[in-house]
Amino acid sequence: MKNRTWKGVSTEQSERLKEVLLSQGGELDTEVRGQNEAWRIRLENAVFTFYEKGTLYFSGGTGSAIEAALDEGSKILTETGLETEKQFLVGMDETGKGEVLGPSVLAVVIIGKELAPKIDSELGAADTKKKHSFQAWDTLFLDLDQFRGHGLSYEIETIPPWDVDKYNVNKLMDIVYQRLLSRVLNGLDSTKCRIILDDYGMGNNLHLYMKSLSKAGAEVRIEARADEKYVEVKAASVFSKWRRELAMKKIGEKFSMPGIPLGSGNAGDPLTVKWLREWKKSGQQWPWFVKISWKTIRELDGIEKEPVKGAPPVRHDILSRDSRDMFRDGKLSTSSLRVICPDCGVSLSSCKLTPEPMGGLVGRCVQCNVPIPDLAITLRYYCGSALLDSSTIISGSISKDLQKRGFFAGYTLLIHPLVALETDNPGGKKELELLGDFAAMDRVTLRRLDDSNSKSENHDQMIIQAAKKQDAILVTRDKGMYGNAMTQGVFCLTFKLEPASGTSG
Repeated sequence: MKNRTWKGVSTEQSERLKEVLLSQGGELDTEVRGQNEAWRIRLENAVFTFYEKGTLYFSGGTGSAIEAALDEGSKILTETGLETEKQFLVGMDETGKGEVLGPSVLAVVIIGKELAPKIDSELGAADTKKKHSFQAWDTLFLDLDQFRGHGLSYEIETIPPWDVDKYNVNKLMDIVYQRLLSRVLNGLDSTKCRIILDDYGMGNNLHLYMKSLSKAGAEVRIEARADEKYVEVKAASVFSKWRRELAMKKIGEKFSMPGIPLGSGNAGDPLTVKWLREWKKSGQQWPWFVKISWKTIRELDGIEKEPVKGAPPVRHDILSRDSRDMFRDGKLSTSSLRVICPDCGVSLSSCKLTPEPMGGLVGRCVQCNVPIPDLAITLRYYCGSALLDSSTIISGSISKDLQKRGFFAGYTLLIHPLVALETDNPGGKKELELLGDFAAMDRVTLRRLDDSNSKSENHDQMIIQAAKKQDAILVTRDKGMYGNAMTQGVFCLTFKLEPASGTSG
């Protein structure tokens, strides 16, 4: 069995566990070896050690007596919280919020109750508060990911550094968590769900949404250090840590200087501080993954004044009332998504994208051609997912946009298997490779879909059905695809439209 650690164990809990271990044939080691050890018990070939500060550590050992002791101990320590009668355990956690480099990463995990003990066993003694190598996080991720689709599912999303520089990060997290949570809960009976959030100081909107879930019958808890007690939150912590460490690894491969690695991205890391100082000496502009609003960077730049950060400009006023109401209730669908042009007042089920002079894309009204303020961030935080058709990929439009702090930065880009097949050519492969590089650095999330259950033989219809199923915005340059999507109410982002190709584009 894997080594395991429990934190925050009370004296009363430790005494009850001690009785269980002794009743199973355990022997109390009277020669306490560690400075802060309260007691140590040997049971067959395993050792249980309890420390005065409330940490219990289990090392090694197999056998029926040990398994029985662990099962009984888990009930006492409520390590997975399986005292609940709920059938689905939903955990939420984030990482990177306080780091000077790299994105903030949020994860929402849902675990079937019957699978929870197995997930807990796979996590073992992992301490998600400590720094580990990318290889260690990758191993944990793979241990958990094998259960995806077999009792476990998860959603991961990032908040880019430039948004954190401008806006209150807690308010950004509120929006992302609400959308991710509504996505994983889609189709589930709230009365069968327990939802645990690792408390970060959530705002009123998310509080009201969580309260509505509670009224609908869900068991809702907001607790500090929840990852130390609930297996679903600990799993969410692992997914978020893995994703951020992967991003930092890829960023480091590209931006480390000779003999000067990037480090962890924490302002207290000497390697990171050294890298920041050397980059400043180079005279280059800070790269996109540096949070320039952080005190560490302001000191290097000679800026004393701390920026005032407000709420993110998720423009409620440019969304239709139905869209706003559905998002508030956690039921937003891109089939009902409508944008109101603030200039001409038309209700839009599509917007068009045009290049900006300084690079990147800007969203415009398809009726009057006027730019729609804050369209990118509004759609990203309300929806977040964009399904790309093959005409979009082959054009290279998305990677060109991402070279800057572009329109699609932070989006989850979905690739349908049919689109992957249609872009199996030099141009398509090059674009997908570039998108993969951006995804590795967490500029975007790139996800391939499984559409094995599609009931349509029509190429366009398969793509449109996938957009509906994923509640994703459809991005296309194809006139035929665009027209078909419009007739079915799927919200689209378009470029300069090209003649229909006869397939999905």
